[in-house]
Amino acid sequence: MSNRSQRFTSSDRRRSGVERQSQLNNRSAHNAEESGADEDQDDEEEEEEEENDDEANSNEDINQTVKNLVRYVLACDYQRATVKRSGITEKIIGKQRGGFKRVFEETQQQLRNRFGLELVELPARQKVTLREKKAAQKSKGNNKSSTSYILKTILPHEYRNPEIMPLFKDWSTSDEYAYIGLYTIIICLISLSADRQLANHQLDRYLKRLNLDRNTGLGTTSELLARMKKENYLQETKTMDKDGETSEWRVGPRGFVEVDNEAIKRFVQKIYSENAPVDLLHRLQRSLGTEINKNQETPDG
Repeated sequence: MSNRSQRFTSSDRRRSGVERQSQLNNRSAHNAEESGADEDQDDEEEEEEEENDDEANSNEDINQTVKNLVRYVLACDYQRATVKRSGITEKIIGKQRGGFKRVFEETQQQLRNRFGLELVELPARQKVTLREKKAAQKSKGNNKSSTSYILKTILPHEYRNPEIMPLFKDWSTSDEYAYIGLYTIIICLISLSADRQLANHQLDRYLKRLNLDRNTGLGTTSELLARMKKENYLQETKTMDKDGETSEWRVGPRGFVEVDNEAIKRFVQKIYSENAPVDLLHRLQRSLGTEINKNQETPDG
């Protein structure tokens, strides 16, 4: 073999070796890319799984918090205690992710769908004295929000009757129904009075006509009024007159919600029954400042 042939053979071998090395390098790089892509995909899948796990855990935490809040609200209602937003945050939600709004909305859905109830925000207490009015003007421009709630039924009125929801067999022995009747009467008296307020001597005169001026069957009259104040059915304002210190009585925040204008109308109509004067609805409308439903012509309407 000539020297020239040997040089070409050697050159071809070197070129072939370089090409093979280049192919190996490319193949290794391709494999590395595929391996890297697989690792990236695995990382993405792991991150997605972690996010799903976090979301699932978060939903479980929210569901448990909602259950806790439902129990808390029902317990407060049993004791006639108001549900305060600060109490919900402190005792139930804490630092839970999701915050107040989501938990509150889901709790409302549970209460409506399962119990026929919903949380209603109480109106702020009426500012009566000059000191209270000045304090209200300084704080948030006389904000009427109270951030306190109570439970109220959302069942239609026609479903709230003894045939569907029977009372106790002997309702006269039930202190609960007696208490409801007493605060309903007093709230109606105040709401139908001028300026929706009653001086202490006026309330005393009405209670005397009902033989409730000293004892109510649930304790003394003063004890009963103190309880109604504590539970926000009534609001008492101390004033001074020529005879010294006295009081003015108004409907409290809970009283406004539980015994609203429609409830007052129905209650008065039930009392009058068939003896209701023709203009009873107009007189009630004038006292309560509400519109009359023209279709509501009978005491049972």
